[in-house]
Amino acid sequence: MRPLAALERFLERLFERPTARLLGATLEPVTLVRRLERAVDEDRRVGADGLLAPTRFTVEVSPADAASLARLATLEEDLAGAALEHARRRGYRIPERPTVALVGSPTVEPGEIRITTGFADGRRAVEPGRAAEQTLLHRLPAPVPPGTVLRIAPPGARARDVALDGRPLTIGRAADADVVLVDPLVSRHHARLAAHGGRLVLSDLGSTNGTRVNGEAVREAVVGPGDHVEIGATWLEVVTPPAAEEGPWTPA
Repeated sequence: MRPLAALERFLERLFERPTARLLGATLEPVTLVRRLERAVDEDRRVGADGLLAPTRFTVEVSPADAASLARLATLEEDLAGAALEHARRRGYRIPERPTVALVGSPTVEPGEIRITTGFADGRRAVEPGRAAEQTLLHRLPAPVPPGTVLRIAPPGARARDVALDGRPLTIGRAADADVVLVDPLVSRHHARLAAHGGRLVLSDLGSTNGTRVNGEAVREAVVGPGDHVEIGATWLEVVTPPAAEEGPWTPA
């Protein structure tokens, strides 16, 4: 366990648990969100394209806290959304939408939280009770410079460019999509491309045939110059201005 993580957990035991016992308070959702965000950061791992975020979370609390939190009908979905947004802000790769299971465990005391994480391939992030102990240097897609375009190559047609100016773009076959694709394999509202923290996040919108980035099926992915996106039979690529492509890469 890293010294900082050990200190943080010690302080939690010193302050949070006694407060919960003295005041009779239950766990607040914001406390769960903070612990979940920490689990995302601590249990990330190295992937072929940068840092990979865990996407499967089991959150164990005491039976009493579980009973109290059960009154919040959408809590698990809200926690999953918080994990997703945190991973996006950090620029981690996310191969699927996170899921959260909140369970009551008799081995967990009131006010305590125990989180186990896992990945899309079924592997657990770390041994129970241990945090990852790696300091990593990784290359994420660089922030999108002005003049960047989304190059679209439909089947049997000439490629065209769509300017990326920071506004989210809905991609699909429907007439009201921001980027309309004439491709029978594309869903009416297939995907969404949006800027988060200067980087581009591509989200599949529950399409029939899925979305692929560099040959890999994804639900959420940070994309940048050089990444090839496949939507139906249409290919898309983020292309930067020549000056930006020729300049040195600066770590984010």
